[in-house]
Amino acid sequence: MSEQTASPVRRDPVASLRQGCERPWEVDIDPFKVAPNTYYVGNSWVGCYLLSSSEGLILIDSTMQPQVHIVLENIRKLGFDPKDIKLLLLSHMHYDHVGGARVITELSGARIMLSREDHDFLTQRPDMLFDFGYPYGEFNVDDYYDDAKPVRLGDREITTVLTPGHTPGTTSFFFDATSDDDKTYRCGLHGGIGLNTLSNAFLKEHSLPKSYQSDYLQSLHALRDMPIDIALGSHPIHVRMLDRVSEIAEDHNPFYDPDLWSRFIDDLIEKAKIEFAKDSE
Repeated sequence: MSEQTASPVRRDPVASLRQGCERPWEVDIDPFKVAPNTYYVGNSWVGCYLLSSSEGLILIDSTMQPQVHIVLENIRKLGFDPKDIKLLLLSHMHYDHVGGARVITELSGARIMLSREDHDFLTQRPDMLFDFGYPYGEFNVDDYYDDAKPVRLGDREITTVLTPGHTPGTTSFFFDATSDDDKTYRCGLHGGIGLNTLSNAFLKEHSLPKSYQSDYLQSLHALRDMPIDIALGSHPIHVRMLDRVSEIAEDHNPFYDPDLWSRFIDDLIEKAKIEFAKDSE
């Protein structure tokens, strides 16, 4: 397999959000398996992951309300019932990740988890949701993450790590995926890498502390040396996931790349340093 670049292509997030809300059929893609009992069920712009367990389904992120039907249909295409979702884990409080949460929990009765930091931020600064007027149903948070206490459902266990920066409570997820022949892959998903909410101009415009930048860099350094077999993207472009879908085969998992995670984090650190230095002089 050729080496995958870790550097994402820049794309206007507002234009992508509007496309996904107004023309969801343009971002609709089929689901695909990324690891044992672990599937991508999002769309071509924003990620959503399904983890099956012995006691039901776990969903990571919800995409947006006008396109959440894509998530539900992708789950059905894989042979699962969306009503079996027991846990909905939200990576951070931006609309493109939490906008469909109300629909999913009303359909399935799933318990919603979010960081306490982002729940407080969403309550105090609803303008930071960035829903741009698109449909959004408020939701209740049933539990908060505790980095010292993994999230468990049946035979699946997910370690959460608070990785502030993109939002104060952005959370990253790390979990094992074990195949029928007992081969285990360690999966890693950074909850939110976007520098669009960390530029000096953005922080000044929205009266947010410059410390968000140092928080971001510190959290990246803390994650950099984690042993990760399969790097996942909260947006698939982050690790060029869709470029590899065509390579999926019964005896080949193109997402397995133990070196990608460190390259990905190193690239983010470099880009952050450049961005933060732009107008700070």
